[in-house]
Amino acid sequence: MAAEQLRTRRQTRAAVLDRLLATGGLFRPQLATDCNLTEVSISRILADLREEGLVEEIRRPAPYPGGPTQIVTLAQDQWIAGLTLANRRLSFGTATLGGDIAYLERLPLADLTDRPALAATFAQAIDALCRWCGARGVVPLRIGVSIPGLREPPDAPNPITALDAAAISAMLEAAFPTVPHGLVNAVAARAAAHLFGPGSEPIATRHLFVHLGRGIGGAWVEPVTAAAPIRPIEFGHVVVERHGPACRCGHRGCLETFASAGAIGRIFGVPEAEMIAADNDWLRLVRMTARRRVLMADALHRVGLAIGNVLNIMPVSLVAISGWPSTLPEDQRTALRQGIEDSVFGGTAALQVPLRFLPSTLGSDPRPALAWAMHELVRDGGLAPRREEARRVAG
Repeated sequence: MAAEQLRTRRQTRAAVLDRLLATGGLFRPQLATDCNLTEVSISRILADLREEGLVEEIRRPAPYPGGPTQIVTLAQDQWIAGLTLANRRLSFGTATLGGDIAYLERLPLADLTDRPALAATFAQAIDALCRWCGARGVVPLRIGVSIPGLREPPDAPNPITALDAAAISAMLEAAFPTVPHGLVNAVAARAAAHLFGPGSEPIATRHLFVHLGRGIGGAWVEPVTAAAPIRPIEFGHVVVERHGPACRCGHRGCLETFASAGAIGRIFGVPEAEMIAADNDWLRLVRMTARRRVLMADALHRVGLAIGNVLNIMPVSLVAISGWPSTLPEDQRTALRQGIEDSVFGGTAALQVPLRFLPSTLGSDPRPALAWAMHELVRDGGLAPRREEARRVAG
């Protein structure tokens, strides 16, 4: 009861929606237990959420004699929308609150440094999204936009794309004036897809999320009821060798130049585009040799060193890693663990932080942006965003 009293109405609703998203539906007693709520409180909250059209209750066989017969789920007639810029494509579409994609399109992008072309492609996508929703009478509850390299403030230099974030926000506001939208760094959207989506475990304490793909990104992940559940951190452009290879950010020797998917592709003689397209199946493209194994192990060790140094500054309860290392056999990931061991003060035995390797997030479809839209809806407890956050940009 004490924990319940310390939470705001928004936070309590967020906890309920988070568990429904993760589980796909729960009987009321279990939902109350998972969210540390009394039966009276859960009844009051569910009545509000049902009246607002966010949840529904479906009759199911009782789990035990005399048990509940109504299971609570997220409403399937409500929608979210998302636009994901990734792998030289803009993917966009809509999905139900349960994550079922109903509409999906992809537009190619030849040059991420061509600002007018990027703006025109986004305008085309937003117009198509608006027409699809209008034809079906759909008004999304949230719209997420996943952008690689996005930083705060929105006009800060982006080392990856020349996209004008403020212009994209203005386009969305014009097309969907009543719908809150959030522009977010791509790694935060991926973290939301992995750690706050269906099948996720409750997050009680801080996690570190790291993704290794075309670029390398990191994010702090906190409980969904925290003020800022996901905060991107600069990770891929940590300089690990002062006179190393030139990086697209303008520096030399960034971690990304050694351990991104493109850098690993060069070790094996596979073009970056093919590595990215293969996603979780990239190992079928390569031929492993002793020399290549050593070079890959060196890249993984550098990643481990960077993670270990981050953990020296900010302790966490879990390190979650997605991207190309996730498909490697365990014996080929030992170099990453050794890198952490070599850099963490006191070693990993003292740290006692587990590593979890996660599969990549389905290439360049809009799932990361859709996950961010859902994450925003959940963290707001299904309520309208606070006025100062109504057009949120997460760097």
